[in-house]
Amino acid sequence: MPLDATRPLGPTRPSRMSARQESPMMARGFAAPAMPVARPRLPDARAILPYLQEIDANHWYANHGLLWLRLQSRLAAHFGVAPESVALTANATLGLALALRASLVAPGRKCLMPAWTFVATAGAAREAGLVPHFADVDSSSWALDPDAVEARPDLDEIGAILVVAPFGRPLDTARWDALSERTGIPVIIDAAAAFDALRVGGPMPVGRCPVIVSLHATKAFGIGEGGVVLSQDPDWMERLRRLCSFGFLGSREAVLAGTNAKMSEYAAAIGLAALDVWPETRAGWLSLTRHYAEALAGDPRLAPSPGFGGDWVSATLSVLWPADRLDGIAELEREGISTLRWWGEGCHRHPAYADCPRDPLPATESIARRAIGLPFWRDMTATQVDYICGVARRVAGPGALPLRPRRTVQALRALA
Repeated sequence: MPLDATRPLGPTRPSRMSARQESPMMARGFAAPAMPVARPRLPDARAILPYLQEIDANHWYANHGLLWLRLQSRLAAHFGVAPESVALTANATLGLALALRASLVAPGRKCLMPAWTFVATAGAAREAGLVPHFADVDSSSWALDPDAVEARPDLDEIGAILVVAPFGRPLDTARWDALSERTGIPVIIDAAAAFDALRVGGPMPVGRCPVIVSLHATKAFGIGEGGVVLSQDPDWMERLRRLCSFGFLGSREAVLAGTNAKMSEYAAAIGLAALDVWPETRAGWLSLTRHYAEALAGDPRLAPSPGFGGDWVSATLSVLWPADRLDGIAELEREGISTLRWWGEGCHRHPAYADCPRDPLPATESIARRAIGLPFWRDMTATQVDYICGVARRVAGPGALPLRPRRTVQALRALA
């Protein structure tokens, strides 16, 4: 079906921005109202209300309630695993940290991870008492290369490996399972944005290595804050569940020194409401992804992140900006297009982790310098996408480019 350029690419609801609620860009005197990089949309109050009424009737608000159990069961069906293989956590960072602890890695050991990741990955390792060791990623995948990892001469110094599925891109879980089995090193998969890739029949089936998924509001399937831990090892999962609940499991006796990482019934209510409309939500993300992929096709100077446009959806779009036109990124802002470096300059560049051991990182440095997040949210119209790609193509073009005349607020308000 042809796209209507004036209508959102997916299901929508009216904007809450009035004529007086202008964007920060306009408040600073710019002519163009800025299109944000992200505009999360969770189930509205009407969709959540029936589940809140259930909570009222049950008088059960936390500690593995009835909605929590139902969400666990429905997510198990989504991922194609048994309900016993799913644990729900307050957020994914806690899930990562406790997954490392459940893997019985001795405190003080090195945790190998990509430098090209969000800082939560390194923070989780520190929280688990481990030392992040940053490795370079493969420039064609933006992820760790399992062959390169297995060939490392220092594997005896590595206590655990944290693998990241960059921006939801599928990983070869079977390959990482095999590496873990051969080396004896626990592998944990940080699949924060890979909710869709991990679906039944999707490109990233759940294997033996534990997988952690984020349900943050900025993800394709979000509930505000929350995490999902997947493992098909019952002994490992028992340790994980105890660690999430003060060390308790079926009694008031703390067998392990745990913490409180439990998801509340209120978060589960949002999760159930989000699952009710997931097919429509996914269709919206897929339509937006395909339109962007088509609009950027054939331009080698604006390459989307690896795998973008494949058989999976995510909630972000990063493009590799031309190295010789990095000064042109500011022009996007002048044209009303917000941008964001989702992962900054890499974990190793953050002061909190600057003292961590690391390998040479040429690919990470190159990607981090050039990866720019463009506006990407479900209520976007085809007109907005075409406008963004048109401006980006012009600004990223070779040579010095003159600025085009600024558009008036009236001309651009339809794009905001």
